[in-house]
Amino acid sequence: MDLRAVKVKIGSVKNITEITAALETFSALKMRKTQKRFNETKEFRITMARILKRLDKSLKENESVFLEKRKVEKILVCVVASDRGFCGPFNLNVLRFASNKVEEIRNEHKNASVEILPIGKKAISYYKKNKENVKREYFGIGDFFEYGQVKEIADFLVASFLDKDFDKIYFIYNGFISSFLQKAKCVELFPLNKSIIENFIEEEIEDEEVEYILEPTSRRILDEAVSKFILYLIYQFVLSANTAEHSARMMAMKSASDNASSILDELRLEYNKARQQNITNEVIEISSTKEAMG
Repeated sequence: MDLRAVKVKIGSVKNITEITAALETFSALKMRKTQKRFNETKEFRITMARILKRLDKSLKENESVFLEKRKVEKILVCVVASDRGFCGPFNLNVLRFASNKVEEIRNEHKNASVEILPIGKKAISYYKKNKENVKREYFGIGDFFEYGQVKEIADFLVASFLDKDFDKIYFIYNGFISSFLQKAKCVELFPLNKSIIENFIEEEIEDEEVEYILEPTSRRILDEAVSKFILYLIYQFVLSANTAEHSARMMAMKSASDNASSILDELRLEYNKARQQNITNEVIEISSTKEAMG
């Protein structure tokens, strides 16, 4: 066996192990950062829940433009994937899930046109390759930790519904559940389902039995509050997708590091065996030569 070739392989695998270990650590740091950002929004969540609770009567009477149901002619489906690879089945799972959902939406609304809004370079390349109806795209969201960084996307979606560019808007992303598990989710963003708001209120605050006088009108205040709530929801979806991406990449790199370490151990064992065999052969040659000369 060529010891030099084995030694070159050991060096290559060792370099790969160092790279994957560094990527694993980097992804873990990013995952913790996005989780921290989510936790820091707790006070905002509670305040928003209280405002919406105070508008409960108007909410029940569907007094917001964001709850308005229309004849469905144009649909927008937003799909969030990552900009980079090395994250295992993360992108494959969400894109496959999105494809199935888009098919379901088309079957449900046969006379409506469906447009895709890909968010993330992997989603953009996937839908362009499949020649879907893509007129707008976003990327660079993998490191978006600040609310202002996703506001452009949120503002576009809100304006698209208010201006009646689209009658329904869906948001598909990989939701973070744990470091070991991410789950693809689909949310009907517009018209906003009241159950989303009601569940949000129930999760954040206890019942408040207080009457309020609302000026100028409850509908106008509700529209403003729901608009801010939607911006917050989109921010949370993106944060969840980012956390899931970094988590998936961390686990993928950990698996790659473990596999590389196993290969490295095997190569070292192979190298030592080959080296030992060469030493043994050299000893045998010396002994044979000595006997022949004696």
